Amino acid sequence: MNKYLEYIRTSVIGKITLVLLILIFMLGIYCFSQVFIYLPTVTFVIGLIIFTVVIALLGLSHYKIPKISLVLELVICICLIIGVLAVNRVTTFTNKVTETNEVETVEIVALKDSDITQDQSFSDLVLAYSQDDDQAYKKSTEILKEHTKSVKKEKPYQNMEKAYNDLKNKKVDLLVLTNIGKSDLSVIDENYNQQIKVILSKDYPMETATTKAVDISKEPFTIYFQGADLSSGQNINSTGRGDVNILLTVNPNTKKVNMQVIPRDLFVYISCKDASSKLSYSGWWGGVQSSIASIEDKLGIEINYYAKINFEGLTDLVDALGGVQVYSHYTYDAGGYHFTEGYNEVDGEKALMFARARKMLPLNERSRGYQQMELIKGIFTKFAQEPTYDHAMSVIDSLENNFTTNLPKEDFYKAFQLVVDLLPQLQIMENHSIEGEYQWHYDEVRTNYYQYYFYPADGELQAVKERIDNVINGK
Repeated sequence: MNKYLEYIRTSVIGKITLVLLILIFMLGIYCFSQVFIYLPTVTFVIGLIIFTVVIALLGLSHYKIPKISLVLELVICICLIIGVLAVNRVTTFTNKVTETNEVETVEIVALKDSDITQDQSFSDLVLAYSQDDDQAYKKSTEILKEHTKSVKKEKPYQNMEKAYNDLKNKKVDLLVLTNIGKSDLSVIDENYNQQIKVILSKDYPMETATTKAVDISKEPFTIYFQGADLSSGQNINSTGRGDVNILLTVNPNTKKVNMQVIPRDLFVYISCKDASSKLSYSGWWGGVQSSIASIEDKLGIEINYYAKINFEGLTDLVDALGGVQVYSHYTYDAGGYHFTEGYNEVDGEKALMFARARKMLPLNERSRGYQQMELIKGIFTKFAQEPTYDHAMSVIDSLENNFTTNLPKEDFYKAFQLVVDLLPQLQIMENHSIEGEYQWHYDEVRTNYYQYYFYPADGELQAVKERIDNVINGK
């Protein structure tokens, strides 16, 4: 030891290698402290032992082979710095996407081509709101007060359609949009987002979705995928119309899987409104927890976790993977794209059209459900087959602002392992939809609105429950 200390004191290379060794130790400990929750205990312990041995060998090599030791430590140092950057990126991502505090974003909007800004006085402006929504007036008053604004007049309307028409005809200047208002407006004009701009807004907290935790590497579970139709740039934790509703049930022991699409127009009970309406509105009005509660109530099943993605995030995700191959059950044209029956190579924009098109498909909403499930298979396949560092970082970049889940971050690696292990089953599993018919009647929540709703055929819901239960119970 005395000779080594003397060597360090008298040798420039010795001092450099010692500093590098200390740096390697600190970087390594930092990396291990950040990744231990993601890795299996055995893998973590083995990695820590190997790291300890490497540190000891490098320390011994300082005096014996100083130049080789210097080169080795420089290489290891560079690798660890890259590792620290990657670990930080992953940690930031997992922290962000597991932040699941949903909000209702209430907005005060104007026509897109108006010259109204949030900085000007509102004293000469007329604000419209719909009386169908009992929260619109209250929340708009709060928003105006928080921004020290007051309007010339607050004008009530019998429903959103009349209020929106007067906004377009410039009879009023501003319009209040709560989640109920947005759902009403989407029926009146599917492209209303292109006609308006947000002047003021405020987020109101919603009930957080509960987790029914299991060990996903050993126990069967069901995860709910929701594709939310959010405006560009809107917070992923804002509630939005649940246009895609898919259940994936996995049994890691039997390697059985089941994928089930739930029609967005399914007539369901919505507990936060104590009345029934469309499933897509359940998520809009009450958040993911409301959608889960509505599905569980309708099917008599238990959902363990959810994963929510904005449609904008879907586009970015497919592009981050360099495009994916999807199987189309039909030959058709949609949105300027041509799809043929069989496998199609799609980029982000084409994948989005693949997931959204329905009117030209033979079974409309049911056909779209089949296509959406095929797209999920394509994404699973591409990432599992090419789990490279570049793909991983690209996926993180694409999803960070467009994805959220209540799957614990310590289970992310388990989830990836499951996708890889079950890829053959995921690729060939059947796509299940629900047969039924549409019926027109007045909505129970917004009693003035006459819309169509999906009603399953006799025995269909029981068949869905049985398929899910069979996977859960290992049949």
